[in-house]
Amino acid sequence: MTSVEFRAQEYRSDTTFLDVAFRYDGGTDSGWEIFREGRKVLELPPGYRLLKSLWCGVCATDLARHFLPFPLPQVTGHEVVARDETGRLVTAEINASHLAVGSPLAEACPFCRRGLPTHCPDRMTLGIDRLPGGFAPWILVPKNNVVALPSGFSMQVSVLVEPFAAALHAVRRMCLAGSARVAVLGAGRLGLLVVAALRVTRATGGGSFSIEAIDPNPVRLGMASSMGADVLWPDADTAAKHGGDGACFGVVVESTGSRRGMEAAVSLAAREVHVKSTTGQETLGLRHLTELVVDEVCLGRFDPEAPDVAAGRSDAGKTAILLGAKVAAMAARPLEKAGWRVRTLRGVEDFPRPSPGAASGVLEQADLVIVDSMEGVDRAIRPWPDLERGLVLPRGAILLADVGQPRTGLLDPLLARGIRVSTSRCGDFHQAVAALRTLEELKIDVGSLVTEVLPVAELPRAFQRARAPENIKVAVDHA
Repeated sequence: MTSVEFRAQEYRSDTTFLDVAFRYDGGTDSGWEIFREGRKVLELPPGYRLLKSLWCGVCATDLARHFLPFPLPQVTGHEVVARDETGRLVTAEINASHLAVGSPLAEACPFCRRGLPTHCPDRMTLGIDRLPGGFAPWILVPKNNVVALPSGFSMQVSVLVEPFAAALHAVRRMCLAGSARVAVLGAGRLGLLVVAALRVTRATGGGSFSIEAIDPNPVRLGMASSMGADVLWPDADTAAKHGGDGACFGVVVESTGSRRGMEAAVSLAAREVHVKSTTGQETLGLRHLTELVVDEVCLGRFDPEAPDVAAGRSDAGKTAILLGAKVAAMAARPLEKAGWRVRTLRGVEDFPRPSPGAASGVLEQADLVIVDSMEGVDRAIRPWPDLERGLVLPRGAILLADVGQPRTGLLDPLLARGIRVSTSRCGDFHQAVAALRTLEELKIDVGSLVTEVLPVAELPRAFQRARAPENIKVAVDHA
């Protein structure tokens, strides 16, 4: 049995930190017990490896951790660079699913089995949900989540693998085909990485679009240029005027995480808005935009003449839920003719409530839900206030049927202009590492986005510095 003892700073609900004693006892084959101040607080099954933390980035999620629906206090941090038991430099994917730990339950879990392990309802998340994170000197990581880093990578590049993987996944979730111009609204931590992901995507045959960054800060616009942006705009209005009308970009990436940013993105987009960051507040009539992003669900308009368009995942099982009689009258026959299995509900109350965890069994959720209002969208995303589950499967779609309803808020761009809203969350680390190598060949230094590094003993100050407008990415060093 292996045993390590250490002290780490826990993040608390009042945004302060507390120095706490921890002990991990166990092994990869036997499982682990985690002790806090001498009391056992968590048991982990077999399949976790012990890694020595070296660096960890401070993420916007860390800064907003007290708003998330997971218990505190907790040792946070998930943008980790570590050393494994052989001395190799590694990083770690953050979702501890059945598949990640190599559990036999993965075969019974419909999420892990269908290629959705990052949405497994039984998962824990490194530094976010229960599993102590990278601001501790030791971390326990699912064995299938450990990713070796190339020897040539700097620590600055290595610590950005996790957020860059998310940015690259966002780009791969967009429909870039036919887009002449792609805008990134906001050149902050996320926006700059999205610019770099668009640049490497274009360089490897993913399109011939112009990459255009929009931000009022000239320094950040300069950094966007160094990440691969072709055109720089100080604000959305200037960008729109240059295009001749408001909807001048094929795709707009909303990375400001603000209601105003979302409104601007919708006005600028001709075909698609991609949302990666949100405020948690009602936006354009949608209360559950954050949850839409968490579940990676798309929004769009239902077209009876092309019922498969914008229907979500490419490997979808073609199951659809129709909410309400008007929706059923419009959508049932076209979907059935296209081979969809259709279920009509008068309301959410007719849908069987799933159990909170217990991922095993048959999924009742659908690949596609069709509604006729923004309230219907919200109810399809989170029908039960106390349960993080929707009527639609992760990476599925919610489509709006045009039944002559008033077009307020987001309904107008969705129905009148046919805008698609796509979303994304975590990305593939192996793909990210390969793309970062390509960016190095293109002479794009993603590591330059790490603007300050502090010792882990100064973690509270690192959080303060991460909020400073002059910083892009702050990291802490365990040395």
